Amino acid sequence: MTRPVALDAWATPLPARRLADYPAPIRHVMERYGSGGAFETGVDVGRMVAEMDEAGVGQAILSSFHFEDDWFVTNDAVAEYVRAYPDRFIGACCVDIRHPMPAMAELRRCVEDLGFRVLRLFPYQYGDRRSAPPPTDRMYWPFYVAAAEYGIPIAIQVGHTGPLLPSECGRPIYLDEVALTFPELTLIGTHLGDPWAEEMMILAWKHPNVYIETSARPARHWTPQFRKFAASYGREKVLWGTDYPLLPFGPSVEDVLALDLPAEALELVLGGNARRILGL
Repeated sequence: MTRPVALDAWATPLPARRLADYPAPIRHVMERYGSGGAFETGVDVGRMVAEMDEAGVGQAILSSFHFEDDWFVTNDAVAEYVRAYPDRFIGACCVDIRHPMPAMAELRRCVEDLGFRVLRLFPYQYGDRRSAPPPTDRMYWPFYVAAAEYGIPIAIQVGHTGPLLPSECGRPIYLDEVALTFPELTLIGTHLGDPWAEEMMILAWKHPNVYIETSARPARHWTPQFRKFAASYGREKVLWGTDYPLLPFGPSVEDVLALDLPAEALELVLGGNARRILGL
């Protein structure tokens, strides 16, 4: 069987930064994954491309990232990397929807001027560190409309949060109302949706415009139910990802290959579905 060329649905080109300088809720998840060293040394994009080559990852959706008022990697920085490697990276932007007017202006700049093709949202970030508004809250809706008009998908955090931040807002069931209200909008639930992965699977099976993305969840830990979903009736709804540098490219690809998925399912999960959604 020919090994498919993978497309990683989530990677972040973080600059070098002392682990102690990250906010405590974010630092917590790095320490839990044992990847703090990679975050401290930073991610050289040239090295990232070399690691992608070695792992058989042809492209990656490269994301900016912020928390509260701290930008770990800006939209402009991601745009520079995409310009430097246009055949390898697709830009995904973040905006702070707590401040809707500047956030909408930034989204329009990212799409119209910088060529970004994905909007990434983090419900756990939009609250007070104890609770946060779910994706049905009115603060999200202008951005759903804008993304639908632009024809770009929204990748939104679902499931529990690795950072010490609220998880209830990550219940996948909240996407049910969003998908019904905006059937023109492509919704990608990231991080599999654990511990509500079955709920996320049902939503993806139900809605033509809803997909599941697996970043930060190694395939060796996928449940039997999700393996069946990816191998058969849900094979057109799964996007593989790493959340690099949280997970490395090579071992993450090998974990998927070790599942022995049918050839069609393997091609779709490792990249075919993402390419279709993005129109590549």
